This record gives sequence, C-alpha cells and structure tokens, in this order.
Amino acid sequence: MEYKLTILELGKALKKIEEDCGLKMLIKANLSGGWMTMVGEAIIVSIPKEYRPGLSAKFDNIVSIKLKDENSEGSMIKLTGGPEKKFNVKVEPAKYREIPKNGIGLNQVKINESECTLKIDDSIVFTIKAKAEDIMNIIG
Repeated sequence: MEYKLTILELGKALKKIEEDCGLKMLIKANLSGGWMTMVGEAIIVSIPKEYRPGLSAKFDNIVSIKLKDENSEGSMIKLTGGPEKKFNVKVEPAKYREIPKNGIGLNQVKINESECTLKIDDSIVFTIKAKAEDIMNIIG
C-alpha cells in the first residue's frame, strides 16, 4: 500500500511502530562509483509536535532517529519535512529468495507474511516484525 505522509504523520507512525514492534533500518545513498549504506536498529528519539496557534512558536518538522548497531552507541539521523510537502511511503510484506539445498533450480522470490517493510522513497527501508496489514492499520 502506498501513502503520502507529512512529516508529522510519518513521525507519529514510526514512533507507534517502534513502540509496538521494533524497527530495523537501512539507509542507501547512491554515489558516483557505487553506493553507501547504513544499517542498524532504529530508535525514534523525537517526533514533530502538532502546531497549535498561540501555543507553538514555530512548526516542528524533524524526526530524530538513533541508528544503533551492536558495536556502537549509534548515529543520529534526522528526517526533515518541507512545508506543504509529503513523503512517499510504501508498506508491503517482506520478500526473500529461497535457494534450493542442492543449488540447482529456481531461486524464487517468496513472501514472509510475519514481517514487512516500510520504504521511504526507496532510499530508507525499515524492516518490521509485524504483518503488513497491522502496519497499515497504524498508519491509517
């Protein structure tokens, strides 16, 4: 299922998913000679707060994520939302390739119904230990 989410909607969804299911994160950036990746457990540190006239001084537009691996404290990643802009978000069941034991034959793409992925513009991929339908219900 595809969604267009504001930074506020995305932040709320990621925080709820992290609390309920946990998140693994992969960030991929294309470079001139290849690509760069960052992988680890994602911890949502802060999400935007809703703007309320008279109560909020300015629009909060940052989701802060700590990306941890088993060997370090982690790195801070900040997703910043532009005014009046939305993120392209896709939720689908996780897929994998099964390689036959004898190494001969088709290595078909199979679907793992107990896990799903949440992709932001194909550059950020979250792996979630929950069914895609459950995550779609959280997003709304």
